[in-house]
Amino acid sequence: MTQRAKPPVPPSKDSLSVELGGWFKANATGRGIFVIGVIVVALVAGALAQGWVG
Repeated sequence: MTQRAKPPVPPSKDSLSVELGGWFKANATGRGIFVIGVIVVALVAGALAQGWVG
């Protein structure tokens, strides 16, 4: 008996790339778009909190 080869796994439709040094680059597809939004909101909230406290 021969074993059947498994079908190739399609590439993931969700991807995320974030780069903060050089100041903030973002590439996203699928659900990664939501995560980029969360990161941007967190950065803005952190900047506002730092400005308010300090």
